[in-house]
Amino acid sequence: MKKSLLVLLLAVCVCLAGCTQVPTAAADGTAWSDDWITVGGIVGVDTPAGISPRENSDALAVNGMYYATWSIGESEAYTNEDGDEAQLYDAQIYLLLAGYNAAEKAEENAAQWQAMANERYAVDQALSASCNGQDFSVLTYVFDSETNPYARGASAFGVYGNYAVSVELSCREDFSGDPLEVLTDFLEHCHYST
Repeated sequence: MKKSLLVLLLAVCVCLAGCTQVPTAAADGTAWSDDWITVGGIVGVDTPAGISPRENSDALAVNGMYYATWSIGESEAYTNEDGDEAQLYDAQIYLLLAGYNAAEKAEENAAQWQAMANERYAVDQALSASCNGQDFSVLTYVFDSETNPYARGASAFGVYGNYAVSVELSCREDFSGDPLEVLTDFLEHCHYST
């Protein structure tokens, strides 16, 4: 009996963790729009023109993590060195949101993500940016792996309340846009719940 009750309670917790309320207003004073892609009930993205939403997942909501992806350009079939198939676009944007019980933990995690990016990529520029009222540390870089189908990119790392926020743009060699400009435009279209 106790085991059944425990399983039931865990199932309810998992279901409730995946249910996020849609905010009514953003911290910048904008009314929350049903047209925005809402990630974790915290970030609402008014997707810029030329960018297409692909995936929005709260599969890791139990762990306080959420992610969403967008693409630019047409898809092309790709098989990696392990034989795994995927669809590649001219550019892809990944937004990762991780919630913690304290802002300090979110700050630590955002710093870890940035340190990993510094190790993983050949960084050519590091700067600070404020986009739609949110502060970020931003990196631009090239991929120094010969097996990676992407050639360059830009990433932003920040903290909103007790959430660590990471937004990464990966671009193929023939992508005509400037990674920093595209990333900045995307971040300007991000709104944060009150």
